Amino acid sequence: MRFNVGVLVKVVIFSLVCLIFTVALGMRLANRGLFTREKVYEAEFENASGVVKGDSVKIAGVDVGDVKSFHIEEGKAIVEFSVKDSVEIPEDSSAAIRWRNVLGQRFLYVFPGTSSAALDEGGRIPVARTQEAGDIGELLNNLGPILQAINPDKANAFLDSVNTALVGNEVAARQLLDNTAGLASELAMIEDRISGVVDSSDEVLNAYASQDEALGQIIGHLNSVGGALRSTTGDLNTVLSDFSVVQRHLNQLVTDNRENIDVTLSDLSDVSRTLARNKEQLGQTLCTTPLGIAGYFQTTSWGEWFNVRIVEVLIQDSDSKTIVDQKETAQQRGDDAPPAATNCGSDKYKPPANATGTEPGIPPGQVSEGIDAILNFLLQKGGKDA
Repeated sequence: MRFNVGVLVKVVIFSLVCLIFTVALGMRLANRGLFTREKVYEAEFENASGVVKGDSVKIAGVDVGDVKSFHIEEGKAIVEFSVKDSVEIPEDSSAAIRWRNVLGQRFLYVFPGTSSAALDEGGRIPVARTQEAGDIGELLNNLGPILQAINPDKANAFLDSVNTALVGNEVAARQLLDNTAGLASELAMIEDRISGVVDSSDEVLNAYASQDEALGQIIGHLNSVGGALRSTTGDLNTVLSDFSVVQRHLNQLVTDNRENIDVTLSDLSDVSRTLARNKEQLGQTLCTTPLGIAGYFQTTSWGEWFNVRIVEVLIQDSDSKTIVDQKETAQQRGDDAPPAATNCGSDKYKPPANATGTEPGIPPGQVSEGIDAILNFLLQKGGKDA
């Protein structure tokens, strides 16, 4: 059998080219270089179900490595993964397991931290900064009873109604989705504020929790007060009913005597104005009256008899015109002069600076000191009322 060297060379060359393309395609699919140096790290998870060797490792959505192996330490899953040598992982980074597709494949996602220091090669991301993927199987198991309780006919009717409502409203539906996306973006922008509000709420709730006993006592006291008020409901109703009756009677009394009340208030207003106009005369009279009757009080307190002598009689009409003015004569007075009357520091009454002599009331020039001022004041008021 003849052996064709040319054909053999062509087969070898074809095989080498296929091998090269196969290796290149595999490296491309694996997102790895043939001679690329890698750094190995570890991540600790409570549950690493679904993660297998060779799963991708992503940072910011870019494949940077793959899962090397995994094992168990103290009940925790330790996932060993590698990244390219050019990729730096901050030491406060976190990791999470994410779903790649509905078939159950997973990948490891690394969230870079903000620390300026890099995680040492071979370092481990602790379980406090890792998140496992949700278990769809457990979710479906939990939804099983709910799905079994759903009536297929009613579910189909609901979907038909939704489909009918959306037909012709595609623009509105897209706008609704856009608005929802915008709202989500706005909420993401104020994430720090929302976090602050939540933290403040936690502090407030903790403060309430620390005062649990005090709040319990307050509620207990309020219950006691409520019980006491409930026991006196009848008395309170009686008081309110009686108060309503009294209010009606007072209303009737005021209504029936409105004219008398108005007249009384008017008279009180006149009295107050008269007192205001003659306040200085009244003050002078009140000042001299106690000292004027002091001697009489001392005499009567010892039970002695005394004689009162009238030295002058003055009668005036309502216009302050003198009708009778009779004084004691010199022969009647005798040699001994009577003691001087108290004048409260002034020899003569002084009318107000702005007085003209025409104001109503007692004429300033005819004001006397002592008890006669009170008499003249009363006579003047009586004459005005007449």
